Amino acid sequence: MNLKCKMIMEEYKEKRSDFIELGDVVHSILKEITSKRENMYILAIEHRIKTEKSLAGKLELKGEKYSSLEDITDILGCRIICFFSDDIDVIAKEIEQKFDVDWDNSIDKRASIAAEAFGYLSLHYICSLPFGKGYPDNICGKKFEIQIRTTLQHTWAVINHDLGYKSEFGVPRSVKRGFSQVAGLLEIADEKFVGLRDAIFAYSDDVRAKIADNDVESISIDAVSLYEYMKHNKMMNEFYKELVSLCENCEISIISSNIYLEQLKFLSKNTLGDLSRMLERNRELAIKMAKQLFKTTDLDILSSNAALRFLCRAELINAGYSEEQMKEFMKLTYGDDIKSERQTKRLLSVYEAIKDGE
Repeated sequence: MNLKCKMIMEEYKEKRSDFIELGDVVHSILKEITSKRENMYILAIEHRIKTEKSLAGKLELKGEKYSSLEDITDILGCRIICFFSDDIDVIAKEIEQKFDVDWDNSIDKRASIAAEAFGYLSLHYICSLPFGKGYPDNICGKKFEIQIRTTLQHTWAVINHDLGYKSEFGVPRSVKRGFSQVAGLLEIADEKFVGLRDAIFAYSDDVRAKIADNDVESISIDAVSLYEYMKHNKMMNEFYKELVSLCENCEISIISSNIYLEQLKFLSKNTLGDLSRMLERNRELAIKMAKQLFKTTDLDILSSNAALRFLCRAELINAGYSEEQMKEFMKLTYGDDIKSERQTKRLLSVYEAIKDGE
């Protein structure tokens, strides 16, 4: 290693703590950028400081390119891995507003790669923290790299790196062609995932609008429609609020309503119209069952699915399901026969107590 590179190494050792501090600040900013947007799904936000060994290796290979530590733009490297490809551009705009971008050294490798070339690459920014924005002066102006890529692009990059594939030269044509095929498949998959996400959002919007208009008769019960119904149906929300009022000082535990899809199917509730009728028919008994249970049980946590829980159990009673059928129903939730039988006995006991009190 020549004298210039040794001086760069010494400068790196002196300023490494600044880059560690810079990494923490930038990581926090990236978390803020990605968390403030609704419906943006992030797999990971990562950052690393180049090790002394890694920097020495870089200087051994490319030392002639650098005259000082400032010329090396990836001492700090950051990466955002998102699920959907169109989020890359959204995140990019936020980064352009938060940081000073070195446009001469930044590159959108998605656009720069030739149409016929092999590879599947991400968006790379070279940035620095601006002075005068409240950041410590010792970390402002220092350049760092931010990569933004999808999970599939990241998979490509990791496999590419682990296989040691650095250049298209000297690689057999069959291997080169294989990598090109995979790159194309990943790009198509990214586009398809965006389309599927948008289709789900559009379906959610349509279901929500029909719930608002009380036009739910023909909407099939699925994970999306049940979620929207539980969240936006006025009658269901009023019922749930009444249950909450019965359980004083209870903490609400948010649990996905998906776990009741099987139970509703068991009870032959296939549409939101069926669910609405079940609510109308069973609400009175469900409230009585809740009162009786809360009176005899010291509850401090109430599930967000309490409305479905009590409605389904009231349906078992009002629809005349046998004890054996009730056990089958309970097994969908509790799994084993002993717990299912215990819950069935408890349900029947609560109902008997209600009848005795009338």
